[in-house]
Amino acid sequence: MPLEKLIMICLLIFISGILDAIVGSGALISIPTYIVSGLPTHYSYGTNKFTSFLGTFTSAVRYIKEKRYDIKSVAVFAIICMIGSAIGSKLTLYLSDIYLKYILVFILPILIVLLIIKGNVKDLLNNNKVEMKLPTFKMLIFSLVFGLAMGFYGGFLGVGTTSFLILIFINFFKLSSVKACGNARIVNCCLNLVAMSTFLFSGKIVFEIAIPAAINSMLGNYIGAGLAIKKENKIIKPLFIIIFIILFIKLICDLFLN
Repeated sequence: MPLEKLIMICLLIFISGILDAIVGSGALISIPTYIVSGLPTHYSYGTNKFTSFLGTFTSAVRYIKEKRYDIKSVAVFAIICMIGSAIGSKLTLYLSDIYLKYILVFILPILIVLLIIKGNVKDLLNNNKVEMKLPTFKMLIFSLVFGLAMGFYGGFLGVGTTSFLILIFINFFKLSSVKACGNARIVNCCLNLVAMSTFLFSGKIVFEIAIPAAINSMLGNYIGAGLAIKKENKIIKPLFIIIFIILFIKLICDLFLN
């Protein structure tokens, strides 16, 4: 791949990393970036899962070290989610490139609208929410239903998975926002590991792109976290929307005009 194209990819992945730390939907930029750069769709998904796993792993380790998670609710949920992720990522490999692009063209605008409407998922959280003890049977049912669904979605597409998981742990598992965020990061790390492994064993990760992109993604996540803490992130969302529109138009042009 030409150096100038790799630099452009890394720049966009860096921006998606900043976005991911603030809003939680970096894949809205990263997946179209890989596809528009010329990577086949399956390789785009695989390369994106590699960078996503490293980012979520870093976050998960931090939450575990600070003990900001609930082991009782996250353990079973994560295991079931991994099963769903294996199914979702396998399905991705069975679908042809053209069908995956049609799915992206249909789903991505819906997700961008949801992102604009809901804003930062942290704004939806009640930090003072008191935890409630959930009966074990109800916890297992929720883990089975939401674990399979979110695992499948995370393995298949995965855009905004962390945001959805946080809301599930708050509204159904009755956790505080702090522990819900920790659980979400751990679960997302687990499902990304399974999805990444599926693409890895299928030879669908382009490491000459994935490794520098992952470094830029982690750097973007680090800076984005700082911006989120300082609340100096007003420019990020408009910039993200502009970049998304440009990439989306290019994706449509490549799909329908070629």
